Amino acid sequence: MKLVRCEHYKACTNELSEIRSVVRCACKKMGFSESEINLLTLAIDEACTNIIRYAYCGDKSGRIDLEVYQSESEAIFFLTDYAKCIKKSCLEIKDKKLTEPGGLGLKLIHKAMDSVQLISLSDPVGNKLELRKRLPQG
Repeated sequence: MKLVRCEHYKACTNELSEIRSVVRCACKKMGFSESEINLLTLAIDEACTNIIRYAYCGDKSGRIDLEVYQSESEAIFFLTDYAKCIKKSCLEIKDKKLTEPGGLGLKLIHKAMDSVQLISLSDPVGNKLELRKRLPQG
């Protein structure tokens, strides 16, 4: 597994533009099509927005670490925060009507990625989200 990018950001919506730029660049290097790049970038943006909104509750003193790796067959994105630990059930898609508020972003993340999972950290504080997407063929 090869490290493509490793960046650290304040947990602030002002940072989302830079995060999107880094993700776009990394995805382009890995050979994703423009439509795939757009979808993956949107999914990472949504995950970061959820971290800012729900994990940190808007506290701008928090931090988000973004790591992007490339294996032989996958792009792997890790988003690490240092907020209160969340339950793995928070990543499960709830059976809601599309007209009900909440949960649409999580559906988008799951649709864009092949695998979405929360990795347990040894610290009592913090969450590490692992997002995987198969690399394009050829």
